[in-house]
Amino acid sequence: MEAIRPIPNQIKYQESFSRKEFMRAMESEYALTYQEIAYDLQKRLDNGSLIHVGWGKYAQPAKLKLYQHQYSDFANEVADKILTSFSELNFQIFELTALNGFMNHQIAHNTVFVSVENDLIEYVFDMLHKVYPGRVLLKPNLGLYFRYLQDNEIVVIRLPSGSPKGLNQPWMSRLEKILVDILTDKLISVIVPDGEKENILTESVHNYYLDKGAMLRYAKRKGAEKKLTQMLAAYGKADIL
Repeated sequence: MEAIRPIPNQIKYQESFSRKEFMRAMESEYALTYQEIAYDLQKRLDNGSLIHVGWGKYAQPAKLKLYQHQYSDFANEVADKILTSFSELNFQIFELTALNGFMNHQIAHNTVFVSVENDLIEYVFDMLHKVYPGRVLLKPNLGLYFRYLQDNEIVVIRLPSGSPKGLNQPWMSRLEKILVDILTDKLISVIVPDGEKENILTESVHNYYLDKGAMLRYAKRKGAEKKLTQMLAAYGKADIL
């Protein structure tokens, strides 16, 4: 088996690095051609010694795990319905039970939050309402949410432009987006118990890779950058950013 060269010291201890940084470091350290470096990078991705953590960004999995949620059958079904009806739509799905791996008290009734770009949000709501009558809410306030709460309820909300896309599928929610939403979203931040938020943050920071830049950019898109920093400070996690 062909040996893999050590990661150059100039990027070895970085939390993550870009493709350009990897190419530059490998060229400097080993005097390789572009094709040789591209082959080396792909080999590392294939064997898992590097993982893709963002668009053109990589990290060593020995440092931190890459967050991946196993979506429920129902959430996957909802995604398939949307993709069938709106093949080019920019949307993301977050289901509340994704937080059970971080929380002391488990969520019993799942809610599937479907975030949709603003221009098409009502079209998506109408389609889902026909498929799942009595189960879909459009931008509800807290009172309406709890009034109609049921298992596998679907909540359609607005997706801010520039939201970080999922790594496996664009519609899957990244951990960075989830953390911002549970701290700043008008509905989700209230649904998630305050007593669990510190647990979620602690588990996330200690166990998973976080793209801090993506978190801040998303918070800015939501107009919630100040609120995010205040909430992180309140839970003693200001160093996340």
